[in-house]
Amino acid sequence: MRRRLLALAVTLVGVVLVALTVPLITTYAEDRTQDQFVRRLAHLNRFAVLSQTTLEAGEATSLATDLERYVEVYGGSVAVVNANRQVVAASGTEVDAALAPVVDDALSGRTSPSPPTAWPWSPGSMTLGTPVGRDAEVLGAVVMEAPTDPVQDAVAGWLMWLVVGGVSVLGLTVFGVVVPFVGWVMRPVHDLDAAARRLATGDLGSRAHEIGPPELRELGRSFNSMADSVQTSQRQQRDLVADAAHQLGNPLTALRLRIENLGQPGTDSERVGAALEEADRLDSLVGALLDLSQVGAVAVTPEPRDVAEEVRGRCAMWEPVFASLEVDVPGGLTAMSAPGLVDLVLDALLDNAAKFAAGSAVAVRLAEVGGEVVLSVRDHGPGLPDHDVAKVGDRFFRGREHQNVPGTGLGLAIVRARVADVGGRLDVELASGGGLLASVSLRPGSRGSSAPRPGAAPRAR
Repeated sequence: MRRRLLALAVTLVGVVLVALTVPLITTYAEDRTQDQFVRRLAHLNRFAVLSQTTLEAGEATSLATDLERYVEVYGGSVAVVNANRQVVAASGTEVDAALAPVVDDALSGRTSPSPPTAWPWSPGSMTLGTPVGRDAEVLGAVVMEAPTDPVQDAVAGWLMWLVVGGVSVLGLTVFGVVVPFVGWVMRPVHDLDAAARRLATGDLGSRAHEIGPPELRELGRSFNSMADSVQTSQRQQRDLVADAAHQLGNPLTALRLRIENLGQPGTDSERVGAALEEADRLDSLVGALLDLSQVGAVAVTPEPRDVAEEVRGRCAMWEPVFASLEVDVPGGLTAMSAPGLVDLVLDALLDNAAKFAAGSAVAVRLAEVGGEVVLSVRDHGPGLPDHDVAKVGDRFFRGREHQNVPGTGLGLAIVRARVADVGGRLDVELASGGGLLASVSLRPGSRGSSAPRPGAAPRAR
């Protein structure tokens, strides 16, 4: 829209400049042409007076001399003819076919009318003639072919200056008036676009300023109403999930207590244990739903964090769980993250590795790849079928082989949502040589100091 407004405004300004320039250069060219015509006609009339005596007496020597001098000074050609169209005196070129109509008009007693305007692209001369006679008798005619080069050069010079001046005025008008004016007109649109972008990135409190023309103010009000509806809908959804998780918590606690009371002597302890496991699983599911409901509830502002130090610290806590945990975390890596995000990511990824690839070697690496800081966890377990890999991270997804493994199926869904809040992403793929490779990519932060502390980083066993 901005380009269209600029194109329209520039076109209108250009049309106005052309409308002002064309009459100006036309008037100038006509004035210069008429000025030369009047001066040359005055010279022609002078020669007509001199030619009167020559035509009556038949002596043209002195007249020929005057014509020669005139042509030397002003250029062109001048000729005097009698009533029989015979050249009496001439200077320059002979009377040719171009002058024949002028001779006919002059011998008919008519003086040449004003010639066409001398433009740079017009023929380079004008022809004019006047009769020579006494009273009503026409004795002959004086004809002239006058060059228009000076007029054409002057008109071309003025035309060039007008074009240069017009382009300069156009440029100054565009950058000094049109561009600021279009920017002022488009300001409400840019404000609405910025509000829409903020809303799309998760800032549900983003609102547009209701400014500008009535149509844009109405559009801003409609956008704000839509944003209010979206914010209200999401708040209601989060509140519903949170309330449901909270309300389910108390019955679950009571159910567990009652089941524990059933575990008295004489009862089926195996069945009681199974019931307790299901209660624990349901309690974990409610907790995961509660965590998932909080995603997007509060705007997250990413900040540069020493992720290398956080990774080393979290891996140190998980080291006893694995038979072999390889940690490759170079110092000095920071990324745009949020407090507790690295812990959440590693807890989910390492917990999955411990459950689904039990007994296999696990490698944790942190590196800067392609302008991103990538945290990866790779196991050497059985992996997943190809068609299931793309589903990893979906809510409640569990592979067919892992239906009986404890868990809610929401861990990676929470990780993916939390990572997306800080502008990162979660990728899961089959690793070369077997197992799964889960990678979290974050935007790089400023370089910081994350030198490893003695004993902080786990060592491969």
